[in-house]
Order: sequence, then structure tokens, then C-alpha cells
Amino acid sequence: MDSNFDNENYWNDSSRSAFNFDDDGAETGLKSLIGLESNLDPDRILIGDTISEASFDNTTNALNLSINSIISEDALKMILEEQTLDDHLVSKGASPEDELKLLRRQVQSTLYVPTPSLTVHKFLLGKRVSLEVYKSLSDKEQLLDSVLESGCPGDAFLLAKRSKALHHFISFWKNEKGEEVISLLRTLGRHVKASLLQLQRAFDISDTSERKCRLVQLSNSFLPNSPVTNLYNHMVQGSIKLLEIIENHHNVLDNKLNINSTPIEVLFACCRKNANWKDQDMKSSISPYRVCVEQEISSSQFEWTALNERANAQAYADLDLIFECVPTWYPMKQKQFHISFSVGLAILRLYELQAPTSVLYMFLARMTSASEKLTLAKKVKCTKAIIDALVSLKDMDQLLQLRNTLPERSEEQFYCDSAIKNAQNKRWTTESIKLNF
Repeated sequence: MDSNFDNENYWNDSSRSAFNFDDDGAETGLKSLIGLESNLDPDRILIGDTISEASFDNTTNALNLSINSIISEDALKMILEEQTLDDHLVSKGASPEDELKLLRRQVQSTLYVPTPSLTVHKFLLGKRVSLEVYKSLSDKEQLLDSVLESGCPGDAFLLAKRSKALHHFISFWKNEKGEEVISLLRTLGRHVKASLLQLQRAFDISDTSERKCRLVQLSNSFLPNSPVTNLYNHMVQGSIKLLEIIENHHNVLDNKLNINSTPIEVLFACCRKNANWKDQDMKSSISPYRVCVEQEISSSQFEWTALNERANAQAYADLDLIFECVPTWYPMKQKQFHISFSVGLAILRLYELQAPTSVLYMFLARMTSASEKLTLAKKVKCTKAIIDALVSLKDMDQLLQLRNTLPERSEEQFYCDSAIKNAQNKRWTTESIKLNF
């Protein structure tokens, strides 16, 4: 019986147990057995395969799966945004396959830690390398050592072309190896930067003689006929002269002056010792006028410093001499009042330093705007200036009200009465009532 089962003719001829593919009824029974509908395309069933494999759609369109069927669009966008800024970014409209390749490449570069020598080799080849894996200080130092050991002529370590890298390098080494950094800057052609660093190191010296000697050496090392170095040379020469004043006249000017005193502080001390404000002395080394020329101090800085010093010393008579000037185009003309900064600022500063009313009135009288004079005079409580401003504004009502508030038989009341009387007499001389001949 077993031999019948092994015989191929038995299965082909059997109507009860054979797999007769030519029999329509057997085919229908087979479809009913596996649960397929009668309208199913028989070409889609793979003969000799299992039911699950035969029913799987293995067409070309089914194999082209979208990446959105694997991961959502928002999740994919979040993953891309979390990558480092140095990674390549896929342009808009790229295919999902390109985005997936990018993700695989980024994950591989993050998890895989290449050797420093391999990274340097990629540097020299001009390839983009992710440095995200070198996170610790030890890893960064190993990478830097590999760059230096490679002996490259600067293709990987570009101080000459990368200003920011050079700035970080200088900031790190200038305190410990300042001379080496200065030499490097000159080698790279950064002569101005090297001179500034030398000047800064010279000002860090605490000894007066040593600092002066270093500044003289620096002045001699400047390149000639260069506008930038000429500017720095003026600064160095001014610093040398300032050190000479502090060194030679320290006890005469002020004991508080030291090697780090500014030109304005030295000028303030020179103003304190100046006894003759009528003449602009240029011979004495501690003359305020000579110090201004040597240190290139502006007129406004000089006048502001002198005003503060004279007001603190309560030497108010010198203020008129400080703020007077003789016209250069007509030397025989009478001296005129001249101030290089705001008159209102000078008045407020004098009021803050508790200057007398007569001094405040001297500056208020120089103001041309009557309304501004009135506002400022009220603020500093200068009655005479208030009266002058009201007369200029022709405000008789306010002038009469002010007169009634003044103390009886006081100087301000007499001045106000005189101003009212003069204002009333001037009514008949106005242009509007003159006769036209």
C-alpha cells in the first residue's frame, strides 16, 4: 500500500484524494477550503507556496514604502533639528530616502569615535569632520597634539586666516608667554596688534623707571611713516611725559598721584598748583596749558577740569580768566567769554558745588535764550537772573508778582523795581509807535 502512495499515477488518477489541477470542481473546492473568494485573480496566487506568501502583495509599487509609514513627519523633523549645527542640512523638498541617509550618517558619526590621527588626515584632505565626539578636554588635547605632530603647513591649524582662533590663542597665552605671542603676531604681519599688546604689557609694569624704559623701547620700535603707528607713538610719547611729571613733581602736586594716574587726574593737580591764570604759561612742565598740549586734552575737558578744581578751591575769581578768550583774527579786540561745553551744564555743576549766587549769575548772564535762562534760574534760585529773563520775555505780570514776594528793602527788590521802571519807560520807544516820515 505504501508503494501506491509513492506512485505518481496513483495521485494523478485518484478522484478521492488526488490534487487534480485540471479538475474545475477540485479547484473550486480548494478555493473554498482556503477561504478565497471566487472573484480572486488566480494569477496572484503563487503555486507551491504557503497561503500567507501567496496572499502577500509583492508588486513593485508595494516595495516603494514612504518614510512616513515608519516615522511621523513631526518626529523626523525633531530628530533633524537636534543634530549639530555643523552637519549638512538637506534642502527643502528632498526625498525621504535622502533624509533617511542623513540620519544614518549622523548617528554613525555620533556613535563612532575615530582616532585623532584619522581625523587629522581628513582635515588635510579637506573633508568635513564632526568634532562632536571630542567632548572632554583630554580628547581635545589629543586631537590638537595630532594636528601639531602631523607637521602640516597650516592647512588644519589656520591662525593666519582665522582671526577668532588667533584671538582665543592670544587671550590664552598673552599672560604667560607674552613675548612669544608678540613674535607670532609680527610673523603673521599683525604689527599693529603686536604694538598694542606691547603697550598693554608696558602699562602692566608697576615700577616707574622700568615702565618708562619699556615705553622708550617701544617708541623706537615703531615703523616710520605709518599713520597707525604714528598715532600710537603720540600715545607713547604722552605716557612718557606723564611719567616724568609724576616722577619729578610727585611731592609738589599731590601725594595721591601714582604711576597709574590718568592725564585728567594729573591736570587736576596741576590746576591746583597753578597760581597765574592770566597768562598761558607753556614753559613750566606742570602748567595746565602745557599738560593739555602734551597729553592732547581737548578744550572742553580742560575747562571742565579747571571749573571743578577752582570751584572746589572756592577760587571763583579765576573762572572769569579761564573762560575768556582773545579773538585770533583781531588780537587788539577786548577779551570775550568762551566756553567749550554747555553753559547750563556749568551752572548746574557750580550750583551742586555750592557756588555763590554772584558766580551763578555771571554764567546765567551769558545765556542767549530767555526762556531757558528763566527755567535754569528758577532751578538754581538766582533771583536777579529770573528778573532779567522776565524782562526779556516782557512778562510784566510775572515780574510784578515776583516783586511782591521779595523781602522789603532787599537788594533783589531794588533790582526788580529798577527793572520794572526801565521796562515801563521803554514802552514809548517801541518800533510800532514810531512816526513814519
